[in-house]
Order: sequence, then structure tokens, then C-alpha cells
Amino acid sequence: MAGKTQAKNAESPSGKASLSLTFPTLSSSKAAYDALLSESEFSHRGHSRVRMAGKTVVIEVVADDLVSLRASLNSYLRLMHIIKSVDEKTSE
Repeated sequence: MAGKTQAKNAESPSGKASLSLTFPTLSSSKAAYDALLSESEFSHRGHSRVRMAGKTVVIEVVADDLVSLRASLNSYLRLMHIIKSVDEKTSE
């Protein structure tokens, strides 16, 4: 029975995804980059990378399984929503 469990785990699909968020100013994108960078250092079943491309912050996530990928994406999306909301409020 242990052999079947190991075989099932070995066949679990992995995944990768990327998210990007463009800001109106370079200083806003740098602030978002700095805020998201610490999140990229925390991962149990995969890894992520945060980088800047001009005024755009790009997040690349690679996960060992789809559950981890979904959890990571949800975390980043939540943080990106908060960052974008704060940026819009402070730009008014």
C-alpha cells in the first residue's frame, strides 16, 4: 500500500504562473516590489520570484503541486490588491 501512495505523490502535477501589476510611477512600483519581496522568501512547497520591469512588478510562482500554486497565487493576489488600493488612495 505504501508503494501506491508514493507512486501517486510522484505523479502529482506541479505548476507555474506569473502575475504582473503596472503602476503609474516608478516610485510606486518600487514600493510594491519592496513590499512583495519578503513574501517571495517564504515558501514551503515551491518558490517564487519578484522582479521589476519598468513600472511593472512581475511575480513568478513555481509550485510542487497545484494546491500550493493556488495558495501562493491567492496570497500574492490579495497582497497586490491591497498594494494597488493603497497606491490609488495615496495618489488622489
